[in-house]
Amino acid sequence: MGAEPYLISSVLEGVLAQRLVRRICPQCPIPHQPDAGDLLALGLSSPAGVKFFRGAGCASCRGTGYRGRTGIYELMLMTEELRNLVLRKTSAGELRRHATNSGMVTLREDGIAKACAGITTVEEIVRVTQEEG
Repeated sequence: MGAEPYLISSVLEGVLAQRLVRRICPQCPIPHQPDAGDLLALGLSSPAGVKFFRGAGCASCRGTGYRGRTGIYELMLMTEELRNLVLRKTSAGELRRHATNSGMVTLREDGIAKACAGITTVEEIVRVTQEEG
């Protein structure tokens, strides 16, 4: 964008990313075993004790199994280490690696938590976060 790194690092407090995912219809949830390929794409083998759901489809959701949307989020808060990396014009990939190593929850991780909580489906998280691969 042409902005100098020292200007960015001095004023930036954090970076928020969000995606909308479809919610499982509350009127017709049924237990569902996700495709092994989808679980593998998310880095999950077969989580013990976790029940996944999907919508069966009903009049309330017009047969789609989904009703409404919710957000999945990741928030990268600026730390002194990140400010120094920005000043050194470090690549976006390296900034992301540093943030995740420092505890940042990624979009995909937030999505997995919402799929495990029965809010959305594994398939929806794979669809929305496929670029994270």
